[in-house]
Amino acid sequence: DNEIYQAVVSTQSTGEKLQSKHPAAAPLSRKHLVSTVPAPSFENATFDSLDGVAIKRAAKSTRGGCGPSGMSSELWSRMLCSKAFTKEGDDLSFSLARLTRRLCTELVDPTTLSPLLACRLIGLNKNPGVRPIGIGEVLRRIIGRTVTQHLRSEIILSAGPLQLAAGQEGGCEAAIHAMNEYFERDETEAVLCADASNAFNVLNRMTCLINMRYLKKKKKKKK
Repeated sequence: DNEIYQAVVSTQSTGEKLQSKHPAAAPLSRKHLVSTVPAPSFENATFDSLDGVAIKRAAKSTRGGCGPSGMSSELWSRMLCSKAFTKEGDDLSFSLARLTRRLCTELVDPTTLSPLLACRLIGLNKNPGVRPIGIGEVLRRIIGRTVTQHLRSEIILSAGPLQLAAGQEGGCEAAIHAMNEYFERDETEAVLCADASNAFNVLNRMTCLINMRYLKKKKKKKK
């Protein structure tokens, strides 16, 4: 069982398998869009209070391996939070907060974000098969954590019981108890577990991002 968590030896065959699991995105299809009218913009005021303090707080709680740049979470935390770089750390956190607010409120050319979104790809042995694991840049994680901490209550409200990793207290534990309860009912004959093949990597993210803007707008109108 421990072999499942071991990295696969890098060979041409492994590289080809990993590449096959990351196909190019399908062309954007109008029939999958909620609307073709220009997407509504988000309210900038939502992110006005996102500042350098929030960046530093997120950096302190960010962990994990480094991305292609080799800059670790410890290095980022030291640059931003260490007393040895008080002024420089404040200036850097201020700049990152301004970048984060821009990413949240403006349409940024995706090609300019490639270095931020790049990942170090490794393969884990599924025995049989290979599971692709992308280790992204720590800076991307710091920015993402800053935004999710800033919007925590809104994310929990929007995700509801459909996404248990969105901050609900004891969400996974509640899901286990709920499944046990349904399974023990007299009318339950079986539980069907569905697992789509390579679903995360074949998802058209552009369609997702466009539709999310409309769905958010519709929820506000209902209120």
